[in-house]
Amino acid sequence: MTVKTYSRVKEKALAKGEKVCYNNIRLYYIGLCRPQRCRTLFPTAPKGCSMETLREIEDALMEQLRNSYSKVIYELWIQGLHFSSLSGSEAVFGVNNEFRRGIIEERYADDIRTALGKLIGYEPTVRLVVEDDLAAPVFREEETPPPVSDDPKEKLEGREIVSEYSFDNFIVGDTNKFAHASALAVAQCDDDLVYNPLFIYGPSGLGKTHLLFAITNELKRKKPDLKLVYKKAEDFTNELIEALKNYNMADFRNKYRTVDVLLIDDIQFLSGKESTQEEFFHTFTTLYEAKKQIILTSDRPPKDIKTLEERLRSRFEWGLIADIQPPSLELRTAIIRKKAEIYNIQLPDDIIDYLASQLRSNIRQIEGAIKKIAAISSLMQVPITMDITRRAIADLLAGTKPVTDTVNRIFNLVSEKYGIAVEEIKGKRRTDSIANARHISIYLLREETDLPQTSIGELFGRDHSTIISSLNRIRKMMKEDPHFREEIELLQKNVRGDSA
Repeated sequence: MTVKTYSRVKEKALAKGEKVCYNNIRLYYIGLCRPQRCRTLFPTAPKGCSMETLREIEDALMEQLRNSYSKVIYELWIQGLHFSSLSGSEAVFGVNNEFRRGIIEERYADDIRTALGKLIGYEPTVRLVVEDDLAAPVFREEETPPPVSDDPKEKLEGREIVSEYSFDNFIVGDTNKFAHASALAVAQCDDDLVYNPLFIYGPSGLGKTHLLFAITNELKRKKPDLKLVYKKAEDFTNELIEALKNYNMADFRNKYRTVDVLLIDDIQFLSGKESTQEEFFHTFTTLYEAKKQIILTSDRPPKDIKTLEERLRSRFEWGLIADIQPPSLELRTAIIRKKAEIYNIQLPDDIIDYLASQLRSNIRQIEGAIKKIAAISSLMQVPITMDITRRAIADLLAGTKPVTDTVNRIFNLVSEKYGIAVEEIKGKRRTDSIANARHISIYLLREETDLPQTSIGELFGRDHSTIISSLNRIRKMMKEDPHFREEIELLQKNVRGDSA
C-alpha cells in the first residue's frame, strides 16, 4: 500500500469516526489482518500474501525484538528465528534445534506474540517448531498450517520415531558397547535374523530407547517398505483394553502380527497383567515362527521380571540379552563434551571433570544439567563458572548419597556376602577368600564411586598399580564367567539400592 492510498483510507476512516493504524490497513489489504474495521474499509481485499510480505513482517519484528533485549540474549536466542507462516489465529516460527525451541517457548514466546501484535493489530498464538519439520509455508487468512510436530519425528505404524537418533550419535563406552554392537548387528543384517529376539535391559535414562530408534531409522533407510511397529508396553496394554472393549480384536491382532519388525519398549510393564501377557505370547509366537524380528527393552533382565509367565520369560531368553549399565567416569566425560558441543557452549576442563564426577545416575541427568547451565549463563549474561555449575546441578544432586556412605555400604555388602570382616578386607592378609573379597571391593569402589584409583589405594594401604591389577582381574573374570558377572551385577544393584 502506498502512502497516498493510506492517506485516502485514513480520511475515509476518520470521516466515519474510526481509529485505524497503518499496519492494520496494510495487513488487511494483503489478507492477514482480522479486525472488523479493516474489513469495512477493504471489503474486497485479496485473501493471500506473498513471501516477500511475510519477510517484511519478520524484519520489522526482529528489529523490535533486537531493541527489547540485550545483545547477548538477542544473538543467543532470538536472532535467526524463521517466520514460517501466519494465519488468522497462529504464527509459526522455525528454530534450528529442540533445546533452543524449548528455551524460547518458555521465556520469550509471550514477548514475541506481543511484539507481533503491535505490528499486525492482533496477537496470534505463537508456535515454535524445529526447522526440519516445517511444512511448505502457507500464508492464508483463515487457513491453519498442517500440524507440525515439535520434534523431528517420522510417523510409523504405532508410534512416532525420533529421526535424530542414530548409531553415529550414540556415544559408546565400556558399559554400553555390547548393547550397541548387538543393536547394530540387528539393524545391519539382511535376511538372516542373527539375534531374535534382541532383549536390551538396563536402568532408565541410559540409551535403550535411543538404540530402538537407531535400529528403526537404519532399517527404514535400508528398506523403506519394511513394516515396523514401535510401542511402549503400556500403550500395547491400553490398545488391547480398547480393542476388547470395542470388540475389535481382529484389527488389533492384524496390526501386531503382520509386521516385519516389532519393537516394544519397557516390556517389564507386562508384569502381573495376565490377559496382556496371554495376548503378547501369541503375538510373539506368530512373529517368531514367521521369522520376523522382535526387539524388546526392559529395566531388568527377563529372570528378574516378577510375575512374568515362565513361557514368556523363556522366549525372551531365546535370542540375545544385552545390558546397559550406568556410564563410567570416562564415558560420562565423553558424553558431557558431546552434549556441550551440541548445545554450542564452552565448558572448561575443570567444570567437565566436576560434572562427570557428580552426575552418576544416567544420561538424561547429564543432558538436563548441560541445558540448565547454558540457560543460566545466557539469561544472567555471565560466563560459565564453577559457582554457576554448582548452583545449576544442586537440585539434581539432592538426595544422592555422599561418597563416604557409598564406600561404607560397599564394604559392608561385600563383608556380608563373603563372610569376611571389613578390617580383613582392608588389611594385609592374602588368603584366597580375603583377596577375592578385596578385589571385588576395589572393583565396586571404582565403578560405583568417583574416587580416583589413588584414593581407593589409600583405603587399602596399597599403591596405584595394585588397584589396576585388581580391576583387571575382576573384569577378566566377569568376561569369562557369566555366573560371576551376575554376582557382581547383583552387588552393584544392592549398592545403588535398586530393587530387582
